[in-house]
Amino acid sequence: MAKTTRRYYFAARNERTTHGYRINFVNIPQAEASGTTYEETVYYSYRVLAEFLAHLPKDEAALTAYTLNQMPDTEDSNVFYSLVSVTPDFDPHKMVTHFTLPQAPPAEIRRKASKLAQLVAHQSKVASL
Repeated sequence: MAKTTRRYYFAARNERTTHGYRINFVNIPQAEASGTTYEETVYYSYRVLAEFLAHLPKDEAALTAYTLNQMPDTEDSNVFYSLVSVTPDFDPHKMVTHFTLPQAPPAEIRRKASKLAQLVAHQSKVASL
């Protein structure tokens, strides 16, 4: 049997802005990070999330109150949602972002994946917004 590690999942709203990126957590409005590149912003968001979680009471119910319960819809072409998985020790170096794509025919999945790849491209692309 494969070894499994307990993970908590948090929904993240990712936005490409004219100056870079902003990530905030859907169920944690005060946890927000911004940066010039997507990679930098993800790094900052992991640190912000870890700091927030470290200050919660040592209670499973307190933690799960902030985990994913729904994924919002968006019509904004510069916004996409992802899931951030967190281990019980809240170590930001073990956090992982998971991109979500709805079930669809292969051509539609490729189109959406391509759009997502363009949104997370380096800062040089942001100036073209």
